Amino acid sequence: MPMIFVSGFLLLIGFWTFLPASTLADTGLFQLSVILAPMFVVHTGSMMSIAQLRQEYKTVLIAIAAVTAIALLLYFVGSLLIGKQQAAAAVGPISGGLVAVLIIQEAASAIGLERIAIFVTLLFVLQLFIGLPIAALCLSRDARHELSRYRAGEVEDKVSVENHEQASAPRWRVFPETPKDLKTPFILLTKALIVAWLAVWVSGLMDGAINKFIVALAFGVLFKELGFIETRVLDEANSSGFVLFVLFILVYWYLPKASPELLVEMIYPIVVCFVGALGAISVVAFLAGKVTGYSWRLCMALGVSCMFGFPGTLIVPEEVAKSQGETKEEQDYLVSLYLPKMLIAGLTTVSIASVVIAGVMVRFL
Repeated sequence: MPMIFVSGFLLLIGFWTFLPASTLADTGLFQLSVILAPMFVVHTGSMMSIAQLRQEYKTVLIAIAAVTAIALLLYFVGSLLIGKQQAAAAVGPISGGLVAVLIIQEAASAIGLERIAIFVTLLFVLQLFIGLPIAALCLSRDARHELSRYRAGEVEDKVSVENHEQASAPRWRVFPETPKDLKTPFILLTKALIVAWLAVWVSGLMDGAINKFIVALAFGVLFKELGFIETRVLDEANSSGFVLFVLFILVYWYLPKASPELLVEMIYPIVVCFVGALGAISVVAFLAGKVTGYSWRLCMALGVSCMFGFPGTLIVPEEVAKSQGETKEEQDYLVSLYLPKMLIAGLTTVSIASVVIAGVMVRFL
C-alpha cells in the first residue's frame, strides 16, 4: 500500500476518533508549507530534460493524450453525473499529483468551496491505490512478451539508462557550475528558493493570469538547462523528503472536515471519477498502440502513471524487472526498456500536463 494512502487513511481515522481537529494547525508548519510549495515545483521542473522529451516523444504524446482524454471525459460527461464543480475539480488530482491538488485546493478555498477541497484530497489519497497495481499488472504482462522476443534474439538495440542520465545535463549552460565544496544544502536551497520567488513574482506581475505553479515549473526547467540550479536540486540538497513531508500539511489540511457522513456522500462521485478516468485511458491506450506501435499494455501503463507519478514510476519498472527477468541481463533489459518511458510519462503527466490543466480547470469551479 502506498505511503500516501496509508498516512491519509490513518489521519482520517485519527480525526474521527482521538486527534483534535487542530492537529495540523498546531504543528505550526502551514506557513512554511505555503513557502515551500513553489520551491518543490521548481525541483520537479529540474527533473525534466528537453533532450529526454525529444527521445521519448511517443511516450510524451501518449501521456498528454491520456491526460487530455481524462479532462474532456470528466468535464463534459462527468458534469452530467456529479456536477460541474466536482467534475472540474477532479481533473487535476486524477491527471496528476501533489501540485495539481494544491492548485485546486487553493482556488477552492479562496471562494469558500471547502467541500471541493476535501473531495480532491480524498481523490489524491485513493488514486495511488488504483494506479499502481494497474501499472504493475500491465508492465508484467508486457514484460513476458518482450522477454520472449529477447530470448529469441529478435531485439537488436537496447535503450541505455545512462544515455537518459547524460541527457539530463544542462544544455544551455550560462551560469558556471557550482564548485563541489559550495554545493551545500544551504546554497542549493537558496538557489531553488530564488527561482521559486522569481516565479511567484512573475506570476504576480501578470495578475495571476498564469498560475504561479505553472510559472515555477517552467522556471525549474529553464534554470536547470541554464545551469543555475542542479538537476533534482532538492535531492542534491538532501531536502526533498523533508519538503515533501511539510507539503503534506497542505494536502491533508481539509481532512479534519471530512466527516464519515461526508465521506459516504462522496463515494459516488469518487467512483464515477475513477471509472471515467480509467475508461478514458483505456481508449487512448488502444488507439495509441495502433499509431505508435507500442503494445496496448505498455500504453495503458504509461497513461495510468498520471495517478501516481514519481517515485512510483521508478519503483514499478524495477520491481517488474526483478519479478519477470530470470537473469541479470534480462532484468537490465527490462529496466532499460521500461524505466525511461515510465519516468518520462510520469513527469509529463504529473509535472507538466496536470499542472497546466489544473490551472485551467480552476476557472470552472
